Amino acid sequence: MKEIEIKARVPEMERIKEFFETHYGEGHPVHKSDHYFRRPGERVQALRIRRFNGNVELTTKKTSVDRNGESNEEYEFRALPDQEEAAVSFFHALGYEDFFIKKKDGYEWMAGRSHVELLSVNSLGWFLEIEILLPFDADRCEEEKAREEIASLIARAGLDESDYESRSYREMILESENGIQS
Repeated sequence: MKEIEIKARVPEMERIKEFFETHYGEGHPVHKSDHYFRRPGERVQALRIRRFNGNVELTTKKTSVDRNGESNEEYEFRALPDQEEAAVSFFHALGYEDFFIKKKDGYEWMAGRSHVELLSVNSLGWFLEIEILLPFDADRCEEEKAREEIASLIARAGLDESDYESRSYREMILESENGIQS
């Protein structure tokens, strides 16, 4: 699937949460822990193991970022929870190394075809992530329509383009926790 996403910093978490609960019902709790791996010497992640709702998902993605947001092609599959350690060993055996851990806690909603998450990420603060999934063969017009739909929902929630965050969590986490510029 192709993921069209816009991420925004949230200065007032309770106000944004109230907006989504008023319009889309009580948010479902979200707790995700992502373990990222990279090839030695590389500065980007190559693989991810996510623990979420008792599941383990293994993912790799191709990401492109522009001023309009992020677009990802994701390839993933699920494993049994007791296979996480074996997956880590498998990645290490293939030559991948541990890169960083990302933890997200917050709430999620469905707003039409938009998946909405209001999340506290590591020590970075609160973010609003809204994404729409499209088929791999979606054209630019479909992608732009999805971006406009997401931007409209963000605006209705009371945020604007100045709140958008174009940096990846990887960049922000490595800068804040390790003092590393990515």
